[in-house]
Amino acid sequence: MKTVTLVAPCYDEVEVLPEFYARVRQLANQLPQYKLEILFVNDGSRDGTDGLLDSLAAQDPYVKVLHFARNRGHQVALTAGLDFAEGDVIVTMDADLQDPPEVIPELLTKIEEGFDIVHAQRSVREGETRFKLATAHAFYRLLNAIAHEPLIEDYGDFRAFTRPVLMAVRGFREQHRFLRGTFVLLGFRQAVLPYHRAARSAGRTKFPLRKMLSFAVDGIVSFSSAPLRSLLWFAFILWGVSLAFTARALIGHFIFRWTVPGWTSLVVLLTFFTGLNLFSLSVVGLYVGRTFEQGQHRPLYWCRATRNIDLRALPYSPEIELSRRILGLNESPSSPTDNDHPE
Repeated sequence: MKTVTLVAPCYDEVEVLPEFYARVRQLANQLPQYKLEILFVNDGSRDGTDGLLDSLAAQDPYVKVLHFARNRGHQVALTAGLDFAEGDVIVTMDADLQDPPEVIPELLTKIEEGFDIVHAQRSVREGETRFKLATAHAFYRLLNAIAHEPLIEDYGDFRAFTRPVLMAVRGFREQHRFLRGTFVLLGFRQAVLPYHRAARSAGRTKFPLRKMLSFAVDGIVSFSSAPLRSLLWFAFILWGVSLAFTARALIGHFIFRWTVPGWTSLVVLLTFFTGLNLFSLSVVGLYVGRTFEQGQHRPLYWCRATRNIDLRALPYSPEIELSRRILGLNESPSSPTDNDHPE
């Protein structure tokens, strides 16, 4: 019997978790050929989510819980779930029920057909504004135009994949994470499964405009150097504009004998080029800053508590080892090798 680990990040989802758990448990009864366990990652919730998850874990041994010591963001929460997942097949999805658990059997069917990664693609997106749909559409078009590896349009973090894929993705430890691009980058045999995405059944979105913009920047900067290359083209264009402006001024002065007062042009051009310089420095600084943060080798996350998880049995990672020390588990596995602790 294969084990399926369902990884579900949670941040202030106390209103929707009881229904999510009930639907997943009902689904487990319909899949007797699999042992389905749920790994909740509590990403520093403040609304009582931690107490609810603890009660679920106390009554159901197939519910596992990680409690972060502080909020670390959706992509890091997913990463922690992948570090702690022990199943033969892993399914990642959000707990807000916009990704319906009832699609999981179709994902598993695709896995049984021989695919290593199955991405769930949103064919319909209920409850989302025109602005959200338009910006999402523009983001995928832009990223596919500049990225080295094209993304699958209109898909998120709802997917199923095999254990070899899990072992591969654990090796990617960048600070600013964009797992949608990472899974495409991995290769393996991949498939796409369209599904109907519902509106939130309760609560409110935890992904406002500010986080959407930050997530978009992570995706663009992590998977393309096009912003840096575009600065060169901006420079060529502006050099051409400057030469044209110079030629116009010379022709006007020596041939037509007229001189335009120069202070307006000077101020406009000075402001324009100053803005371009600041823009260029900010783009370069964005890459340099991320290189600096990656070079610090800070842990992605650390746990203050776990439920139904044996930390001693897990393979080495800096974050798991840190969590062991926080929880007072001094026994650790043998020293890591090059294979299980990639630099």
